[in-house]
Amino acid sequence: MVVQFLGLIDIFVSILLGIAYFGTSIKILFMIAGIYLIAKGALFITSLASVIDIAAGLLLILGYFFTVPSILFIILAVLLLQKGIFSFL
Repeated sequence: MVVQFLGLIDIFVSILLGIAYFGTSIKILFMIAGIYLIAKGALFITSLASVIDIAAGLLLILGYFFTVPSILFIILAVLLLQKGIFSFL
């Protein structure tokens, strides 16, 4: 049950990253999602998926302050979406 909930939040964050690709963003959601992903990645640091979480969290926080290339948003959105979907299987 917890794995599915974390996967659902990963899917939500991937949608948030997809929205950021089009230039529409809610900055406070970026910060909250970035902190969540870094905390979750640090908690489960033993796998490659945790490194993806930390990278996505850092990208969201950097996207709050700086202009980040939009292709990075799409790449991490696809990876988080894949992680979220696999958590339901």
